This record gives sequence, structure tokens and C-alpha cells, in this order.
Amino acid sequence: MNFLRKILKLSGTGFTHDQYYESMNLALKRLNNEHAMLHYPLYVNETDSFIQAQKNLTDYCVSLLKPLKNKEILEIGCGNGIQALYINAGYHPLRITGIDINKANIEIANSEREHADIDNVRFLVDDAQNLTQIPSDSVDVLLNIESAFHYPDKSAFLKEAHRVLKPGGQFLIADLLSTRTKREGIMKIWGRPMVHHFWNRKRYDEEFLKSELVITYSEDISHQVRKGWSIYRNWLPKIKGKLFFQNVAFRIFYIINARLNIFFLSNRQQYFIYVGNKPS
Repeated sequence: MNFLRKILKLSGTGFTHDQYYESMNLALKRLNNEHAMLHYPLYVNETDSFIQAQKNLTDYCVSLLKPLKNKEILEIGCGNGIQALYINAGYHPLRITGIDINKANIEIANSEREHADIDNVRFLVDDAQNLTQIPSDSVDVLLNIESAFHYPDKSAFLKEAHRVLKPGGQFLIADLLSTRTKREGIMKIWGRPMVHHFWNRKRYDEEFLKSELVITYSEDISHQVRKGWSIYRNWLPKIKGKLFFQNVAFRIFYIINARLNIFFLSNRQQYFIYVGNKPS
């Protein structure tokens, strides 16, 4: 991919959902010299790299669940698969199935799985609101991290979560919630091409009551995530003479994204975790 095409990808990142994730995969690989998870960072130490800050968030979410060892895991909205591979290596489940509606993400995920030569992880294209490839009562633990805000019908997603979980099975949903009662102005316009469908806490609470899923724990971790983004300057690539203009473009991209995420988490959104189970 030549320089001009890269710049066009970065400049168009806010105009469509698919283009956003394509450009994010491109930018994060440039930042880290490898594909990185597609979720937000969680602050633990000032010296953490971006990849470590992302691992912090994954580890914290997993810490809220019972041990994953020898469990059948379903990650809905697995993105490029890096998080599923990380969980598989560190927590030793029986198997992980990652599903994502974005075909380009699944192509990256399968490429990374093949490169790692892992046979108990699989990645499939499927829709969180209609899981055609996941049997009922087949999943011990369902993970959904920073994906649900893209679902137009989250009620259908919660019904599918209930269907595929075994009786007594656990789920964790980490989502970006709106602190507003409705989308306003530019956010309403921008939300259409970006496929943004934010719920607020009241709506989530109401829908969980209807879903037959039981919430056992919930937490607002907005502060820790916002602080995670605040150390973004530590992650910026150094400007090298040979690649000066490319590095300047990528630095601008990182800065804009980090500062936008800090702004939204300070003014319009909260990062919320729900943990629960399907009753036995």
C-alpha cells in the first residue's frame, strides 16, 4: 500500500464503519509493528505501552469472571482476533470461537491464528444479533468487549446471548454507554455511517430485566480508561527523516483519536462493564 493510499485511509476513517476499522488496523500495526487489539486501553502504570494498556483491560475483564480454563468461550465482536489469541495463550480455555460481522477483520484474525499455529481457536463471520453458526446452550463464557454500541438491535443480541449460553454460563459485556437521553446534532448525523447505536444505563437496565439474563456485577471504569488514553504521547512513533511525512500523518491520526476518546469519555460517554449469567 503506497503512501497516498495510506493517507486517504487515515483521512477517511470517520466516514464509514468498515473504513474506520480498516484504518485502525493499519495505524495500530504501524504504531506497534504488529496487529493490536481494537479496544481501549486501561491505565495501570505510566510506562505501559499501548499493547500493555490494552492487555490491562482484557485482564481486568477476565478477572471479573470465574476461571476460563477448559471452558468453551465465545467472543462476539472479536475484531482482528488478537484479544482471543491473547486470552487463549494466557487463560487456557478448551476452545475460543470469535465472531465478527466485518470480513476484513476475520481475514486478519485467521491469518494471525494460522501464523501462531493454534487449533483450538476459530474465527467466523456472523452477526451478533442473529448467531447462525452458534448452537443453543453451547457456550460456557460469552465475551463482548466494545462491540455492542454498533448493534442496531441490542435486544436481539441479548436474546442471542441467552440462547447460546449454557444454563449457569457467564457473560461479560463491556460497552460504551451514552450519558445523554438521545443523540443530538452532529453526533446523530455522524452516528449513521459509523453505525453507532449507544444505549444509556437506564435502557440497559430495562432490557436486562426483560432478557432473562441475571446481572451479578456492574462497574463504571470510565476514569481508568480515560486515564489510559491520557498517556498516549508515550506511544507516538518517532519522526524519522526517511519516513518523515508518513510519521507526521500517523502522529496526527493518533493524537486526534486519543483526544476525541478522552473528550467523549469526559462529556458524552461512560465505559461500563456488566457481568452476569444465564440462570441454571
